[in-house]
Amino acid sequence: MKKFLSIVIALVMTLGLSAQAMALEISVSNNVYDFEAGAFEAVDGWYVGEINVRWNGNGNNKADVTWTGNEGEVIVTPYTVENNKQREGTLGIKIKQTIEEQTVVFTLTKVNKQKLNTTVVVPPLYDGPISFDVLRTADNPGYYFSGALIDMGVTLTSAAVDKDTFSAKARVTEHNGSVQGSFGSFAWDPEKESYALGDGWAKWNIVDAYVSDADGNRVDKGNYVKIDIEWKTRTEPSGASSANRYDVPATRAAWYTGGSAGNLIAYASIELDITQEKEIPGISSATYVQDETKHDPIFDKFQISDAPGGGTYALYTPENASEDNKRPILVWFHGTGERYHGANPGGNLIGNRALSFADKEFQEALGGAYILAPQSTTAGWSANRLNDMEELINKVVAENDVDPDRIYVGGLSMGTGMTTPLITSTTANQINFAAAILCSGGNLSATQAEIIASKGFPVYLVGNTSDGAASGLPASLANLKAAGVDAKLKLYPAGPVFDGTYYYGAHDSWNYIYNNLVEDENGETIFQWLAKQSR
Repeated sequence: MKKFLSIVIALVMTLGLSAQAMALEISVSNNVYDFEAGAFEAVDGWYVGEINVRWNGNGNNKADVTWTGNEGEVIVTPYTVENNKQREGTLGIKIKQTIEEQTVVFTLTKVNKQKLNTTVVVPPLYDGPISFDVLRTADNPGYYFSGALIDMGVTLTSAAVDKDTFSAKARVTEHNGSVQGSFGSFAWDPEKESYALGDGWAKWNIVDAYVSDADGNRVDKGNYVKIDIEWKTRTEPSGASSANRYDVPATRAAWYTGGSAGNLIAYASIELDITQEKEIPGISSATYVQDETKHDPIFDKFQISDAPGGGTYALYTPENASEDNKRPILVWFHGTGERYHGANPGGNLIGNRALSFADKEFQEALGGAYILAPQSTTAGWSANRLNDMEELINKVVAENDVDPDRIYVGGLSMGTGMTTPLITSTTANQINFAAAILCSGGNLSATQAEIIASKGFPVYLVGNTSDGAASGLPASLANLKAAGVDAKLKLYPAGPVFDGTYYYGAHDSWNYIYNNLVEDENGETIFQWLAKQSR
């Protein structure tokens, strides 16, 4: 009879029918003293956990385990008694969730007919609301909405979702209130006109969706789902020194619409509508609700604070910095478009991707380095900010585990207008730099070159022959060399900048630096060059 009953149980559970007061036999001794449910969690529509059984003596007898109160299917995986010294076992329990809460009582009936009970309260299938964060990612051409991270509220396994589980549409509004929607260069890609849905809305092309942890990393089991979309821009050369840029519709997360003149980097806002297209185990029905908009993960590794004299500064601290392992610091000054206008803190990190200095390649090249990225007021960089920046740099060096013999400084375009006063300073607070970089700008006179020579550090100049702002670099090199400074110049041939993936205007030579493409005649990269500089 018991054998027949076991077969019936297996059939009921296989067919997914409701199992009321079902039973199975487990091995125990006469002296069972503990029958208790452990931790449970909802996984793919099942409530999964264990019941612990403990006894005294040899487990060579049999006891019945029954359960009642379930509406969903119950699967019990019995344990095996391996030897006479064993005093406990664990029953694997899976209870199918339903739209209603279930209270399932498991009962162990001992040989002497005494009963031990344990109760498992099974939560109903999750019906939301389910919140999600919109994600941004920095690339050298700019800042983009790149996907979403959904807090599912339940645990899912990797097979629970795929790229077809969801659909999504978005509408992006620039800082100045204009809604994205036009096609053409520095706008939406004409090749993706079919993505447009009208009224500023555009389809997001989901390329992957997977179970992840809270940071968006793919995992076998987790409570989050990461959605990755098509977002990278398309570029092409245009004329002798320019480039065209085409964005995937409704993905550009920042543009130069801030400030009184509307020419400073500013963050865009987004409305994102996610729809569940396929059944997800463990989810009854759900409404997906937009929550926060997250910065690039590297962005969040910077601490942004108010700078002396106005503006802000962003500071990245390497994980390996300590009192016994002082690390170098690179101070980097942005260009005209990345000034702080009150609503774009850290805009200098993404307007041109200064985040690259906190990324893997640069950090590995320098063995871990601090990155200090000041952001000017709308007045921009000039010698008028010398005292402020010397105060800031000295403060950061003093308050952190910075190697005072490896303080590097650099800047691009307008940022060279702050780098030059710093490296030629003769104030009491002057910084003892170990190296300097001037990119897409900079004019060093013979007198300034003599001051740099007296300080004894090398200088790297980077620019493009099609860039008028870089026209003074050859003369600067000559002045530096004449003064005895160890100076290098990488002057790229006429035409738009190409970093191997994207085309940029000729002025944007900093992309060569960010991608570590600047090399001297011996093949030494600019990251390698910087890493070996010390006073």
